[in-house]
Amino acid sequence: MARIKVDSDDDGKRVAIVNRIKEVARSQMREVGSASISLRAIARELDITAPALYRYYPDRDALITDLIVDAFNALADAVEAADQAQPPDHYAERMYAAIHAYRMWAVEHPTDFLLIYGTPIPGYVAPRDQTVPAVQRTFVPFVRILFEADQAGVLTVPTEDEVDDPAMRAHFEALVHTEGVPLSYRHMSIAIDVWHRLYGLIMLHILAHSPATVGDVEAYYRLKLRHMLKDMNLLPENFE
Repeated sequence: MARIKVDSDDDGKRVAIVNRIKEVARSQMREVGSASISLRAIARELDITAPALYRYYPDRDALITDLIVDAFNALADAVEAADQAQPPDHYAERMYAAIHAYRMWAVEHPTDFLLIYGTPIPGYVAPRDQTVPAVQRTFVPFVRILFEADQAGVLTVPTEDEVDDPAMRAHFEALVHTEGVPLSYRHMSIAIDVWHRLYGLIMLHILAHSPATVGDVEAYYRLKLRHMLKDMNLLPENFE
């Protein structure tokens, strides 16, 4: 499904309407969940006819795709900015900053995070040509930091944590061809492990399950983050 295109003769007005449509859609997601997004309900909220709304989005899936791409790109922007704010050869500080930015964006934008990483929307199939590049942007900073830290002799990974299954290795190798960076399956597998551990902490926080099980959510997060970074020899000296 192609994303909508803005006509050059009416860019400002069209962009404003599209942004308003997405605002209402996010409001729907907060109130009734992502699976309940309705173009007709959005049209009613905006006080326009359904056919008028279809000029901007031909169907619900096109809107969902736009929201997903927006969310992934916004998350990637936050992670990239945090990484780039650190000196290039300060690998521990870069990894900490990237992880912290990822988590903070998720906590501050729970509706968008649940859209991209929560329960799949029944009947919706994401167009890979539009969503995959946006998804990759969220991973590239982490994999690049790991690669550069490894090249500098800084990165360490416990042997038992390394993935050496042939099938999984082939899968990871298929994922690393991005942006011309000479990555290996090893760095991708480590990055995915970091993401899995981080994802669990984030999702339990967003869904409000953490307080009942760990008490002080922030203290528990920092404890687990310390362990994660220390395992990779990427714990910043000033980590508190």
